Amino acid sequence: MKILGLETGINITKDKVIAGANVASVVIVCAFASIGISALLEVDAVSAANFLPTETTEATTTSSETSETTTESTTEDTTEATSSSSERAAASSSSDTSDTSDPSNSSSSSSATSSSSATSTEQTNPVPSTQATTQTTIGESTYNAIVYATGTVNLRTGPGTSYESIRQLRRGDQIDVVAITTNGWYKTIRGNYVYKEYTQTEPINTPTPTPKPATPTPKPATPTPKPADKTLLGTYRVTFYIPVNGTRTASGATATMGTTVATNSDLPFGTKIYIENDPLGGDGYYIVQDRGVGAGVVDIYVDSMSDVPSYGVTTRKVYIVN
Repeated sequence: MKILGLETGINITKDKVIAGANVASVVIVCAFASIGISALLEVDAVSAANFLPTETTEATTTSSETSETTTESTTEDTTEATSSSSERAAASSSSDTSDTSDPSNSSSSSSATSSSSATSTEQTNPVPSTQATTQTTIGESTYNAIVYATGTVNLRTGPGTSYESIRQLRRGDQIDVVAITTNGWYKTIRGNYVYKEYTQTEPINTPTPTPKPATPTPKPATPTPKPADKTLLGTYRVTFYIPVNGTRTASGATATMGTTVATNSDLPFGTKIYIENDPLGGDGYYIVQDRGVGAGVVDIYVDSMSDVPSYGVTTRKVYIVN
């Protein structure tokens, strides 16, 4: 079969027609495959745009260029075009998947780095402790006076409310003071403390207590010595004290009103003394059985503060009984 007007060298045979039809079919199939791949790449590009817009655009451009290259290659060589198109499509999908996953990995890595940095900051910058201990030194200065409780006042073992309360003083009770602390507490002659603000220097008029029935003065264990047997020790300050921790004295004897007195260590336990014009109204003879006062002071034991004379602290001549 010849077509008029063509050179003799060009002959259209059945085999050539079949081959041309095959090439055309392959070209059509490749075109549809390219269109499908481009559509898939566009869908992936839209999804990836939420995470990395720039890289998605590049991936779409690359896919488009790959599609055009595949189409051109298919026109020249159908077999090579089909293989190249498949390989490039796979490479584009791999590249797109890699690009899509990179922002997530980068975000996770960034979050982990931030978390690690925050943890490191917290560990290297601990919250400073707010518990601090402040120690102050409380000083004392000599202050001799007689004050009176303005109400019910705690007598404590130290200059502060954290110290133990030995007992409570009543309104109007007399307090013999020997020192004052820098934080406003009086030190008594017995070494205890009372808050200064709860005292005053002027005596307080209190109802006269009902007198207790007179108790007989206990007889001395030995006959009363004659005045000639006494030696004058000097003029002493006479104070009074009541039981705090029971009636047991420093010498071990039981404190007895009218007998027991406390002095400093200059007078040994068991020393018999005579107090001129006995403040308690007795015969004036006492025995040193307790400690806790300074030099030149005799502290007479009484059962309660109501036994103390109204004039309180006084001075008397004291003799030692030979």
